[in-house]
This record gives sequence, C-alpha cells and structure tokens, in this order.
Amino acid sequence: MRMKFSVHTGEAHGGDEVHGRTPPDTPDEITLTQGSSRFGQFYPMTKFSRHAPKFEKRMHHVVPVAWQKRFALPGDRGPYYLNVRTGKKLNAQGPAKKMAEEYANIVFDEYFRPSDKLEDSLSATETKTMEGLDRTIATSIMDPTARLDIAYLLAIQACRYPERFQHLLDLGRYLAIALNDFASLPDASMLNAALQSTGILPGANITPEEFEQLKASPKEELATQLEQILRAHGYEAYFNPELIFRAAAPVAIHLLNLKWDLIESDAPAFILSDRPVPVPLKFGFGIGLSANLGLLMSEPKNATDNGPIRAWKASPAEIEAINQSARSSAREWICGPGPWVHAL
Repeated sequence: MRMKFSVHTGEAHGGDEVHGRTPPDTPDEITLTQGSSRFGQFYPMTKFSRHAPKFEKRMHHVVPVAWQKRFALPGDRGPYYLNVRTGKKLNAQGPAKKMAEEYANIVFDEYFRPSDKLEDSLSATETKTMEGLDRTIATSIMDPTARLDIAYLLAIQACRYPERFQHLLDLGRYLAIALNDFASLPDASMLNAALQSTGILPGANITPEEFEQLKASPKEELATQLEQILRAHGYEAYFNPELIFRAAAPVAIHLLNLKWDLIESDAPAFILSDRPVPVPLKFGFGIGLSANLGLLMSEPKNATDNGPIRAWKASPAEIEAINQSARSSAREWICGPGPWVHAL
C-alpha cells in the first residue's frame, strides 16, 4: 500500500497565512468543542496539538543502510548492486534509495497525522546493533554482547517487512472474530485450545489476566471493537507498527536459543538481499553478516553456549548456499563486494 502526502504547515492567523511557525499569541492547543462539523461528522470534546509530528522522510529503508555498507570492498563507497527484477547492474556505490520503499515505516497519531517516529526509532536501534556487528567484523569473534546485538538486528529485520503488515492485520481480524465467538468459554486454557483448533491461530496464547479482561468487557463493547477491527485499514493509531519492537523480542529469544556458527571467507564473498532473514523463521538457515562473515543457525543438540563465538573458515559450499538463499529470497535488490554479484 503506497501513499502520497502533501504536508502544509501554515496556519491561518488574523487573515494572514504563517508558514513554518506558530504566531506568538496563538495557543499551543486548540480545544474542539462537542458538536457537528460542516461535513456532518460528530467529534468529542478534546485537545488537538497545533504542532504536527515530524514528517520529512519519504523513502524508508527496509534493510539498514549501515548493514548494506558492510558488504562493500575496502575503499569502495558501497557494494555492487543487482536488481533481480530488471537485471540492472550498479557498480560500487552508496545505498541511497535501494532496499527502501516509499513510506514503509509510516505511522499516524490519533489525529491521523503522519510521522517519522517509527523510521527514526528503527534508525536509532540499527545504530546500536551495528556496534556489536562491527566488533565481530573487526575481530572475527562474536562476544556475548555482540551476539545480543546481532540477534536483535535479525529479529527487527524479520518483523519489519512491509508485506507482512497486511498478513498481521488479517491475523488480527481472525483473532477478533474468534474471541467474539469463543468469549463464553470458562477459562484461558480452553480459549487457547479453541483458538488453536481453528488452524489459523496455532500460536494463540491468551494469558489468564487477558482472559479476565475479556470476560469483564460488556458484550456491546466487544461488538463495537470487533466492528472497528474488521473495518480497519491497518494505519489507525491502535494498529501502530511500532509493535515491531514488541514482536522482535520473542523472535530474538528464539534466535538466541539456536546454535550459532560464525564462518569467514578468505576474500570478500558474501552477499545481502533486501529480504535477508527468512520468514517464517526456521531452525536452520544461513545469512551473510558482512562481505567476509557469514552466520549459520541450526537447532541445537545440546544446551547453547553463551561464550564467545570464534569464526572458522567457510567452505565454498557454505558460501554458495548462503548466497543462493539470499538471491532466491530477494524481491528487488541484492548487493555484494564485487562485480561478480552482477552474474548471480
């Protein structure tokens, strides 16, 4: 879903239009009185801030710019790129708008004003997680803190694909319908069993506290909420995509419970795609962390070791498998450390 916005920040004051600022004698908030607008809408008494949220960015990166740059040759401005849809080949250059989508991380406040808040929050998180990745690249050793950083980087990545938002909205609708249908069940365990039996919500896990809140809600309120969810488009304030951060925590825990093997190539050999982390997540997959480092994740046979992970030499077969997986998962772009990327 792509949206275009024209944001006008001027305000009418005393017959004059003032751009980019609020006149000194203008209050910071407007009180909307209860009544009917000229469009026939009915609005409650509330306060509306004159100061619109920051909204400046149009292209939002789905894969961090900083991560893409880790797949460049030493001295290059950035990696080589291949557009897998069009066949377009780009020599070494910065990421710019590649691996990005228009308004991919847009959020709205309760007054339906667009904001860069999620995009800025993701950028701050990426900067923090890059610290652990860069230490690992520099030393070929992944220390426990770096492992946490990389797990969260991968978890955020798995939760931020724009095409997943519609899927999650559909799951929310299914859950709302099911909760309405099964609201008469006596306890949380029976409700979870009923939800899981639908086949659509196999991971349903309503807590006893959430069940009590559900039981305490009047039927009329539940019916109203169900109608709101069924009519929702997915960009309402209560469907805020900032839930990405909440969703990423259990994903990171799942990744940390896997067996991690760090592998290293003698020469820059790994590539990155615009869909680097597989969804749904599996117990076994490989991914390039940088031009020279790859990560193999598998189901552990024994308790996982939380100590430092030292890189061992990657085999040609391991490099090929990781790169083939990246190439096949890409929607538009892959990038890597050399013109050989153009032949993939």
